[in-house]
Amino acid sequence: MKRVLRASLALGLILTSEFGGFSQIAAAGSPASARLRNLQIKVRVDNRVDMPSDGMSKAEEVATQILRHAGVQVLWLDCSSTVTTARSQFCDDPLESTDFMLNFVEEIRPLSPKVSGDTLGFAMVPDGGGQANRAYISNHRAHIVAGDADASPEMVLGIAAAHELGHLLMGLQEHSRSGLMRSQWDAKDLQRAEKGDLRFTDDQVRQIASGVRARIAQQNTAQGEALVSH
Repeated sequence: MKRVLRASLALGLILTSEFGGFSQIAAAGSPASARLRNLQIKVRVDNRVDMPSDGMSKAEEVATQILRHAGVQVLWLDCSSTVTTARSQFCDDPLESTDFMLNFVEEIRPLSPKVSGDTLGFAMVPDGGGQANRAYISNHRAHIVAGDADASPEMVLGIAAAHELGHLLMGLQEHSRSGLMRSQWDAKDLQRAEKGDLRFTDDQVRQIASGVRARIAQQNTAQGEALVSH
């Protein structure tokens, strides 16, 4: 299949603060893991589409392996609004600088008039770039993309999650001409994803590392100030 899969991945929206099975795993001795250590983020997941837990776990694992190759470890927290017993105790805490909110919804077009009907996901990065922590992914569009490419919806959701987290971690709206951070994926991209070869570029890895370190420093400063104030 040669045609481009029509799924815009992120739109670089102007936002207000109010709306504010991979086959390869990065080895412990890989260049990325050797350069980047102790870079961890927490991602709170709001599963608003009642996706089965095993499907969500598969999507999270896809995203985990992409980010692991970039030197970033991810702690996933189920913060779905429909969850009561399994809901993490951290879900209701304010988002810290290394915390992110990833919302899986059926359609994201109703969330903003700037979103087109074929949009798969978007990260809430302010116009011109900057720090942000929320992203949305359309379960409906992921299934359409997966069907067009004969791929699994969980894989599409997982690489979409990694893509949107990439925008948030780099603080950028821009897309690349090829690979994971393309604005649209074609069948070859998804074939690479099935093999575990759809990743961030070396330059993007450096930007992500810089972004995570800045967030960690900001969080440490905030925690230090809180201790002093008490």
